[in-house]
Amino acid sequence: MINEQDIIFDEISNEVFLYLEELRESGVTNMFGAHQYVMEDFEISKTLAIKLVKTWMDSYNEEKTMVESKSNG
Repeated sequence: MINEQDIIFDEISNEVFLYLEELRESGVTNMFGAHQYVMEDFEISKTLAIKLVKTWMDSYNEEKTMVESKSNG
């Protein structure tokens, strides 16, 4: 069953992921505190902001691992 949080996640995830990349590059905050910025700037719940940041971090780590593997191989 799809809930409202899932629908919002799907609608804004790409925009939030771009925002998080810009936030990371700016160095304004440690990314473990990024959910606060996402909550405020996108006017969403803490739960959804944390879910978005965690998903972004997981995909960022997977991408970094793939690049490192290609560099070493």
